Amino acid sequence: MEIAMTEFSLVQLRHFCAVAELGSIAEAARSRHVAATAVSSAITALESVLGTRLCVRARPRGVSLTPAGHQFYREAKRLVRAADDLVRTHRHAPDAHAGPLSIGVFGPVSPAILPGLLTAFQRSHPETKVEFTTGKVLDLVERMLAGDLHCFFSYNVFSRTGNMPEGLVAEDLYRTQLHVVLAADHPLAGRKHVSIAELIEEPMVLYESNPQRAFSEPALGKLHPAAKVRYRTSDFELMRALVARGMGYSLIMNPMPAGASYEGLPLARVALDPPIAGSSLVMIRPAGQWQHPGVRALLDVARGLVHEGGLGISL
Repeated sequence: MEIAMTEFSLVQLRHFCAVAELGSIAEAARSRHVAATAVSSAITALESVLGTRLCVRARPRGVSLTPAGHQFYREAKRLVRAADDLVRTHRHAPDAHAGPLSIGVFGPVSPAILPGLLTAFQRSHPETKVEFTTGKVLDLVERMLAGDLHCFFSYNVFSRTGNMPEGLVAEDLYRTQLHVVLAADHPLAGRKHVSIAELIEEPMVLYESNPQRAFSEPALGKLHPAAKVRYRTSDFELMRALVARGMGYSLIMNPMPAGASYEGLPLARVALDPPIAGSSLVMIRPAGQWQHPGVRALLDVARGLVHEGGLGISL
């Protein structure tokens, strides 16, 4: 069914989003600087157009969204954000990338890729303000679907299951490979390559954080049951600290250079031979046309850094 534009306005969507976020018609009205009746009427009008109930008004708990309301809120938030981006883009012409760009980065890879990416992007697009957040992949997905992020960078954890959330697409940047992390004074640390067979008698510090675990399993399958796992941890820096102390080796697909532990003890990173592929590092963005114009520019900058051997690549 085609809906006339006069039946469905951005103002109504903004009122509804405010109610969804604040849980109260009165609070939403205050934040929107309008009367409570205007907010209530907007919700009633939306429900009439959609033919479904979006929220339940229940005192004294305020307003709660129905399942349909939660779904509609995610789409409405994205549409309102896109409308704001459209205005900012043309208001700041001729700079097509002006306006805030909100990005996310999967926590464990953020130190490796974010500083260089921000530096390169701000150099080429100085008028664009970039805001960023770090977190777990599923949290970043939720924030993107809610319209809080324009894109985020992470490992492509959806490639193994094929369950990419509807409305999102992944732009490949590069494929990681599993590497061995060793204390700098370990006998194998000076090698360019290490085989799985050479590690069987070595104690292991197993890094269990997802999605690392899923891509370590092929290597562990070749070691198990001979692998001598001494410690297990999902903390990346703790794993590095234990390895630097000589308590075992570990396997990582993180693009971060070996460097040193928090205690300043040096580490070495050695490639596996034969190589074992890890996950792809990707940009996740909304499908279709509703995206900040800076997303395309940011992707181009990221791919340029990959081509130059940057963006955390030290393979």
